[in-house]
Amino acid sequence: MRRLKTRLRIRKIFGLLTFTLIFAACGEDQKSEKLVVKVNDASLTKSMLDSALSAKANTAKLRDEFVNDWIETEILYQEAVKEGILDDKEFNSILNRSKKELAGVYLIDKLLLENDQTPSDEEVEKYYKDYKEDFKLQDDLYKLNVLHTNDYEKAVQARIRIIENGWDKGKDFFRTDSTLSFSSRNSFRSEISSALFLRVIDALMLKEVSVVLETETGSYSIVQIVEKYPAGSIAPFEIEKENAKERLTVLKKKEFVKEHIKKLVSEHNLDIERYTE
Repeated sequence: MRRLKTRLRIRKIFGLLTFTLIFAACGEDQKSEKLVVKVNDASLTKSMLDSALSAKANTAKLRDEFVNDWIETEILYQEAVKEGILDDKEFNSILNRSKKELAGVYLIDKLLLENDQTPSDEEVEKYYKDYKEDFKLQDDLYKLNVLHTNDYEKAVQARIRIIENGWDKGKDFFRTDSTLSFSSRNSFRSEISSALFLRVIDALMLKEVSVVLETETGSYSIVQIVEKYPAGSIAPFEIEKENAKERLTVLKKKEFVKEHIKKLVSEHNLDIERYTE
């Protein structure tokens, strides 16, 4: 149990060290940059902060939260140095193992960057047809045309024009009117938060244009159901195309990496000693 606790403690510290080690290479340029926070000899500069917050993994982090995390990480790192953790045999074993794993991940990322695995439209469509059952809907899906405006009179005029000429021609007629916002989207029933919208959608027939709805005080909408795909049905390709493309891309990347590793294994001389009991 004691050994397990020690291992967990070392792994936790190693995880916290990662952020500090990433910025170690930036130390040479820190003196001339704007300082955000300093812990003894370690500094977090504005450019380092901006760079970190622009990274995909940190886009949702607020500035103060990130700075606080950096301070905690740096303090723990400095304490770990004082305690001799960096000289600990088990810590270095974990560090070396993680270093190899990280290098492998970077190599794979490099290979995928150099060898684009984005499938063609034909491949995506074939994948969709071959695995249609994977695209069975778990919820009602609506293809909607929606108009939003803060001007009730304009909403009434737009509705009349749409009923007389159809949605596209009505939209085109008001194309220069910035007070009207037209959109077309696919929405799952569970994604529609407005109870009023749901009641209206349930009552509408396909292609029918709703009355002017006051969704919020001073905010008006018109909705039209273009198509409805009930739960349990299979969504058409044009709706699932991007989803199918993402899935196939992941599969192609996995297969590429698998084949590349197999090739590398065949090129290396492996000396495996087999043990029998």
